[in-house]
Amino acid sequence: MRLKKQRKHWMKSGSRKRLIYHWPIIGLVMVVVAGCPSPTLKEDPKIKTLTKNLNTIDTVQPVDLSDSSPISVEQATTEVTDQITEPNESVPVIKLTLDQVRAATLKNNLDLKVDLIDPAIAQRSLDIERSKFEAAFYGSAAYTTSETGEGVSSTSNDFEVGVEAPLYTGGSVTVGLPFGESDSDDSDGVADAAVSVSFIQSLLRGAGTRINTHSIRIVGYQKHAVDARTKQSAISLLASADVAYWYLYMACRELEVRREQYKLAQDQLKHARLKVASGDAAKIEIVRAEAGLSSRIEALINAETEVQDCQLELQRIMNRRDMPLNANLRIDPNTEPNPLGLDIDEEKLVEIALQNRMETVQLELQLAIDELDVEMARNATLPDLRFSYHYTGQAEAGDAGHALGDFGDNTYDEHTFGLSASIPLGNQAAKARLERVRLQQLQDQASYANRRQMIQQEVYVRVRALRNSWRRILAAEQGVKAAYRDYKVEQSQFQLGRSRSTDVLYSAAGLADAQLRRISALAGYEIAQIYLARATGTLLGHSRIILEPTELQKTSYRAELPKSTSD
Repeated sequence: MRLKKQRKHWMKSGSRKRLIYHWPIIGLVMVVVAGCPSPTLKEDPKIKTLTKNLNTIDTVQPVDLSDSSPISVEQATTEVTDQITEPNESVPVIKLTLDQVRAATLKNNLDLKVDLIDPAIAQRSLDIERSKFEAAFYGSAAYTTSETGEGVSSTSNDFEVGVEAPLYTGGSVTVGLPFGESDSDDSDGVADAAVSVSFIQSLLRGAGTRINTHSIRIVGYQKHAVDARTKQSAISLLASADVAYWYLYMACRELEVRREQYKLAQDQLKHARLKVASGDAAKIEIVRAEAGLSSRIEALINAETEVQDCQLELQRIMNRRDMPLNANLRIDPNTEPNPLGLDIDEEKLVEIALQNRMETVQLELQLAIDELDVEMARNATLPDLRFSYHYTGQAEAGDAGHALGDFGDNTYDEHTFGLSASIPLGNQAAKARLERVRLQQLQDQASYANRRQMIQQEVYVRVRALRNSWRRILAAEQGVKAAYRDYKVEQSQFQLGRSRSTDVLYSAAGLADAQLRRISALAGYEIAQIYLARATGTLLGHSRIILEPTELQKTSYRAELPKSTSD
């Protein structure tokens, strides 16, 4: 108030003319500031190197990438055949069990490391939302000096400290302590101090603990949903590791069959040459045997390539330091299939799946979020009615210390009570938002029912696939026995001169097909078990797996596996 009187006196005394002289200076400062050039931004050298070739496309010739001189098909045929049929035994062989694959995947897999950061991020989001009700300290200080046209100067120091806090009930409380001193050439110095308390509370819209903690509960449910997604990703990843192991097993056994077929073709060529040399067969038998031997090479190449691809995929999933992707090694799957005839209760598995599948957990959390959103939207349709209370206690003295010390003894108290209301006419926007969240709730309920039905169907499909895999094993066993007998008969018939080399090789190919069907059936049975377990939201194995989120300066995820199975 005193400062306002001084300013009014200053304006009345004609000092307004002095301000006119300051305008050129103010205008000059504005022109200088506006004309300042923008700073030169130096690009990071790494980014500059990274982006320098974005406008060009390079070309490459595979011939230029070869470490040795290119060779022709004729030169390479013999070498490639020897490499495939007689594997290099100097390459280190690592025997690997299925439990070791799981342990390495849990420990090292990069996809899992990425997924395990999500729960920590979601927890930080929850912590941020919970802090919305934290109290805040505030403070301010100001120094003011002024001079009138008559040369009378005055100064003032103004300070204020206080605390403001939002309330869970939908209100806020602010407690402040403003105080200050002022001095003038024509008057004695004076100081004043005050205490102010303000309280505002919503009574209808935005009132209540449930409404004001709505965002915290939403983020909490979303954090649970992130945990569910992380668990689902871990299950899928570990199931993929198991499947990759059995695909490698199947590829390795197929390569063994193909090599055995090549040796059988070599034996047949040897027998044909002996029979021709003894005069018991025509030379055409040697040609047929050589053709059969050559036809085995492509199958060998394809089988070896499949082993390399499957092994590389398993190495990527495990990400073991001793087995980098560029390592020259061979993995030997050491866990054999263990097929068993099972009588599975489908309905029991469906019940387990509906309880354990993370998709249903996520949808149930979404339904809970929908309930909160409906409650919040319904509250938003209410009128905005607020109660307010303000208290001010003020004291005045010659200095700030005495002014603060006079509280309670010589204080001017003021209490203000208020009530304010805001009622939208029509309230169409709030009603439309309520209808929108209700429609979203209906949509999520339908999605939940649909997902449960799909899970039920998936369990039925996986159970039938497991049963079919078991029947395939039984059929394949019979097929191998029959094919082996047929091959032996054709061999004996050739020795007696009643059969041709082509017939023997065709019978050997039939034996190989039967053996491959058995291998496929055995691996398929194990893979069917993996998919059935995943359909129920679980994993195969005998040990529980505990997932912990990755924190800063910490990587924490482990499996409760026997020590002997760790990598």
